[in-house]
Amino acid sequence: MEDGLSVKLANKKCLFLCSTFNGLSQKFWVNFSSLFKESHLMLRINPAAIKAFQPHLIICPFLEDFIPDQIWSAIPCFIVHPGPADEAGPSVLNWAILEGKTHWSVTIIQADAQWDAGPVWAQAKFKLPVASLSSIYRQQVSDTALQLLPQALSRYYSEKKPLLTAPPVYRIRITQQQLRIIWDRPSAEIIKKIHAGDSKPGAPAMIEDNDYLLFGAQTGESTPHLSAFRPGEIITQQDGQICVRTSDGCVWISRMADITENIKIRPADLLAQSASTITRVIVK
Repeated sequence: MEDGLSVKLANKKCLFLCSTFNGLSQKFWVNFSSLFKESHLMLRINPAAIKAFQPHLIICPFLEDFIPDQIWSAIPCFIVHPGPADEAGPSVLNWAILEGKTHWSVTIIQADAQWDAGPVWAQAKFKLPVASLSSIYRQQVSDTALQLLPQALSRYYSEKKPLLTAPPVYRIRITQQQLRIIWDRPSAEIIKKIHAGDSKPGAPAMIEDNDYLLFGAQTGESTPHLSAFRPGEIITQQDGQICVRTSDGCVWISRMADITENIKIRPADLLAQSASTITRVIVK
């Protein structure tokens, strides 16, 4: 970080505002909180507490809620947006995975009256791997965001103009229904859906006549005996994981959740629990 910027930040009070203290929020706190005269961490927006602290700036590594007008209009709020400047909304990374994008971006945006549409102070691209949402967020998004924040603060406090970008297009929040698994489809399509919903909102699928949310998918090996199974049938189990037939092969599922509870456990354990519940109901 530039010496001039370090001096400026050392005289400021900073609020780290997060919806949850997830991995990215923790990295921001560890790497940047010591740069300021005083740093506070706040989970969820509390206007009264913000007013009492009187920060000079607010940094939002992971924020799912809209910042009220009276806050962003009085205090610069820097938001980590896991997408390019021209795409806005809470599910832009989910959509990028589902649509098979190969490159993606992280942007540091200043909050204003519209969602993800404020001044852009830093942005960078990265190669989007074939991986789950949670994995990409923990690695590529986090690493890129850590590099971008100093650039954004340097540009802002040196009184340069924001980056010139196109107005963003708002992408709606992705739903479980849009990620529903149809087993009579190619494995690659099914894995994209599971990756796009991992860890939120989850991809629902029917297995053994029950609805579950699926997580942790990877392609299985195609073998001659696959023809004996229909799409959606469990071919085999190993270490608590299940292998399910698709239209052109099979996929392994490492975690599942009851669709009403969203507690992720090994598929074999969850299926055993479901079978036990059905047995108790029948006996009763």
